[in-house]
Amino acid sequence: MPQNNVPVLIVGAGTVGLATAAALAWQGVSALLVERHGSTSVHPRATGVQPWVKEFFRELGLADQLAAASADLAPSHGKVHVTTLAGTDLATARRIPTPPVDVAEATRRVSPTDIGPCAQDQIDRVLLEAATAGGARVSFGTRLVSFTQDETCVTAQLSDVRTGESRTVRAGYLVGADGSGSAVRSLLGVGTNGRDKLGHPMLNILFEADLADLVRGNEFAFCEVRNPDSEGILLSIDNRSRWVYHVSFDAEKETTADYPVERCRRLVEAAIGVPGLPVRIVSVVCWQMSGRLADRMRVGRVFLAGDAAHTIPPIGAFGMSTGVADAQNLAWKLAMVLRGTASRSLLDSYQAERMPVARFTRDQALRRFEHLELHWTSSTEQRAEVRIADPLVTSLGVQYAEGAVIDARAEAPSWDDVERNLDGTPGTRVPHAWVWRSGERVSTLDVVAPGFVLLTGPEGGAWCAAAEAVSARRGVAVRGYRVGPGGDLDEPDGAVWAKTAGLAPDGAVLVRPDAFVAWRSPTAVDDPQATLAGVLDRLLDGGGRSPG
Repeated sequence: MPQNNVPVLIVGAGTVGLATAAALAWQGVSALLVERHGSTSVHPRATGVQPWVKEFFRELGLADQLAAASADLAPSHGKVHVTTLAGTDLATARRIPTPPVDVAEATRRVSPTDIGPCAQDQIDRVLLEAATAGGARVSFGTRLVSFTQDETCVTAQLSDVRTGESRTVRAGYLVGADGSGSAVRSLLGVGTNGRDKLGHPMLNILFEADLADLVRGNEFAFCEVRNPDSEGILLSIDNRSRWVYHVSFDAEKETTADYPVERCRRLVEAAIGVPGLPVRIVSVVCWQMSGRLADRMRVGRVFLAGDAAHTIPPIGAFGMSTGVADAQNLAWKLAMVLRGTASRSLLDSYQAERMPVARFTRDQALRRFEHLELHWTSSTEQRAEVRIADPLVTSLGVQYAEGAVIDARAEAPSWDDVERNLDGTPGTRVPHAWVWRSGERVSTLDVVAPGFVLLTGPEGGAWCAAAEAVSARRGVAVRGYRVGPGGDLDEPDGAVWAKTAGLAPDGAVLVRPDAFVAWRSPTAVDDPQATLAGVLDRLLDGGGRSPG
């Protein structure tokens, strides 16, 4: 039986598995990704995209591809309530902004991106193309049967779904991104904790119908339909022919067998309100909200990511963002360990960092499920009563209190003001500012690289020289940039970014490949080269001191 040696085996070609493969490819690591289905999912699953996901695409150089994939849904904003889609109330219905104006404005201040829709199947397409272009191999119709691991590798048994032919793959590491019913998690014997069966189960009905003329000029993010014959939530996938209709049912009285294709078609037709309009049901998926967290996210050489590690209720659209952040966090650490520029202890930091964030995000989504009216509220008092954080704090303002960070604080200073959290403290996402690089307007997040980046105030030339020297010594790239008037990243209005990041003009922050601040020196030091070398030694040889 042939054996194949691969650096990383990824199980599951959903968004998180594909994001892991693409992030590894960006790092120069070719992964093998296996998926039991014959292709990526044709079902969109979700359309809400948090700024974090869009920043990840920018980091990988995929911003234009994501914008093209999002173009059809670009006009789709707001939530409306109608009797039928064809009724006169679509044009006259009060439109509830999603996100509200104040959240949209705050997003523009802290991120080079925004909150906007994109069908998840289109996101998967972009990630698949990026991963394979970067050297990843994808094997569809392939099922993970079993695996074992030892000190040197993971040995996995795979099976061709169609032929039953088996093969053995030896991988340095295995990433389980195979969804809420994860086979990887089950084979590891890792349990979960949390809440199941939130609300009624839902039917996700993907259908095709020409509705372009009905919605043109009145596009929406969510359309709640309510009439005697049909109640549900309609989502656009391309604002023309592809749509999803979510319908709930009572599991104590019905099963999915009670919803054959013809009944689903009647429900869709009643929601649209145009007799005789051709409607084709593409697929029907049953799902139910849950909020669960794996007891562990790492066992030896095996890691859990995305829904395999945490299922997050969709209120707030935090689930995909959290899974992509898992991929982003894990990929650079695996790459540095595989290249030999970091010790295996760095991998301990994956669980130490991602588990608390997953728990916080899961709990925030659960609180929103119980208080739907408070998700977008501007009332900090109402949110505080039930411990609901601002949506931007939940998606962008989280921080790592331990792991591959030095001198992190115990907790974020604010649950209401994301700008207070993004202040350059180690363990937080590096602050965004628009700057000029070689005549091009870019964000400070756009200079994040597969190695480390050292961002300094306008008088940080000594730090940049130290970064170059340390790169040659350590074998891991550290690129230095001065931020401020006349700097490598020119900020003509003054050293505003440095102040935001908590730096004097001669201070510096070390930024990881996932855009998190690993370490900060508020001011200059006597020997920047020795200091920076010591910081990298701590991060790469002893990072992640919590057990994994």
